[in-house]
Amino acid sequence: MEDAIVLDTNDMRGSGAARQGMLGQFGWSWHSPYVLSGILTTIFFVADLLLPRGATVAIGYCVVPAVAAGTRRRGFVLGMTAVCTVLTWIAFFVEPPGEAGWKSAFDRAMVTGIVWFALLLVMRRAAVLCMLLHQTKVLKETAQELERSNGELANFASVVAHDLRGPLNTVGLSAQLLSRCDSIKADGECRENVETIRAELGRMAGFIQSLLTYGRVGSGALKMKACDCAAILRDTRQNLKADLGRNGAQIEIEELPVVHADPVLIAQLFQNLIENSIKYHGDLPPRIHVSCAEREGGWLFSVRDNGIGIRPEDVEHIFEPFHQPGSDRRSRGGVGLGLATCKRIVERHGGRINVQSRPGEGTTFVFTIPRPSSTAVASNPVERAAPSLVI
Repeated sequence: MEDAIVLDTNDMRGSGAARQGMLGQFGWSWHSPYVLSGILTTIFFVADLLLPRGATVAIGYCVVPAVAAGTRRRGFVLGMTAVCTVLTWIAFFVEPPGEAGWKSAFDRAMVTGIVWFALLLVMRRAAVLCMLLHQTKVLKETAQELERSNGELANFASVVAHDLRGPLNTVGLSAQLLSRCDSIKADGECRENVETIRAELGRMAGFIQSLLTYGRVGSGALKMKACDCAAILRDTRQNLKADLGRNGAQIEIEELPVVHADPVLIAQLFQNLIENSIKYHGDLPPRIHVSCAEREGGWLFSVRDNGIGIRPEDVEHIFEPFHQPGSDRRSRGGVGLGLATCKRIVERHGGRINVQSRPGEGTTFVFTIPRPSSTAVASNPVERAAPSLVI
């Protein structure tokens, strides 16, 4: 029961400092609850002695346990409650005459019960506060442990990727040298086998890079700053210039805002979504439309394409790692981490991502980026890009 009112030393230091800071605004010190409890008890006792029977001033003793609880000492609170009880009945024998004695006795019995009930409430409140404080401490420790584990996991992934890349590069170089041999060139089957090896090595390298990207997105601190989405889309277009030209793809970009986000992750988000639209296009050349609308509390982005779409039964799992629904989608390569990375990026910024699609009718990815309560973006948070353009 002692723990219900007395916190551990570290918690008392923090709460005591905060309490002293608040009391200091009124010229009080940390021992004010002791003094105030004594003063209140004395005032109520003297008034109880001076006023005639029937004026039950002793009801004021009910506030004493609550005031004494400010000391965070169970023994002191119990002691003050007991003192109030004793003084209540001492005054019964020495108070001036007034109403009938049995009425005063009944009133004082009720006061005594209320005073001890107030003590019970104080103890319950202290127990709840201690429990909340303990849960907060455990949650903080868990968050620190999770952060440490994520850091170790990211380091481990980097080391493993580095160790895997060495043998892959060696095998790739060997395959390249083999492909240059005259004997291999002369044998069609051998040449095909070597090309298969090189292709699989490329897929493996891409898989390792996707794993690294997915791991890094979920760890480390966000570097939040003013993020010009229009400029990021222009850089993304340049990065994907070869894919866009090879597939005859066009990207239509509407006016985009400047948001408060991590520019590197936002660039990764747009690039993954556009690469997904290019990869899973239909018979027609890819047409990708990027737009944004202001919503209460943030921005609603939309990336729409005219691709092969997604089956309804696969929409629910489309953002799961390594999930590649549909045989047609599996045949187009990838490891199933692109959209999972997108979801992780959006959720790290406090937003949500969703998909709307029908087979053969294209896909629309919609995600939100919240606006912080206080942002470093200029007074006009929407620095508009150039007029709508077709890339």
